[in-house]
Amino acid sequence: MVKRTKKTFIDYNLYRDRPFGLKWGTAYAMEELVKGIKENESWATKDIAGLDLMTREEIDAILSESFLYNKAVSIQPNTRDEFGRFLDPIEGQFVGEVYEDYFVLNDQQIFWPDVRHIEIKKEKKWFNIDYFSNSDSSNNSKIQKESKIENEIEMVKNEYY
Repeated sequence: MVKRTKKTFIDYNLYRDRPFGLKWGTAYAMEELVKGIKENESWATKDIAGLDLMTREEIDAILSESFLYNKAVSIQPNTRDEFGRFLDPIEGQFVGEVYEDYFVLNDQQIFWPDVRHIEIKKEKKWFNIDYFSNSDSSNNSKIQKESKIENEIEMVKNEYY
């Protein structure tokens, strides 16, 4: 049987490290902090371009198509936030409830002057996805980058040698 001795750590300067449990708790808090910073950055840097302002007749035509063919719509509100940026689009299903001042989308009243642009939402079908297109395009971009680097190296060689 091996006799074990207690390990004692002696401070060699004024620094005293945190206990292990506190380190893990701090790491979790740091993860939450970094996640919050990234969310704030994505919100602060978003830039939604203003689409064309549509007339009431154009909006009616798209809403009727959405209702008749049971398609989802995407609406860009004509309102801006405190920084002058357009608000995020409202997406949903139109069920045909229309009044003189407003219409209802996903149980939410949307007044006619508040609609800047509306369009039928285009959804990707699961059978139209090409799994190999992304890898081919990334390979092509790698080849193009490598050829650019090789061209630059050749130019430097020709210049100095």
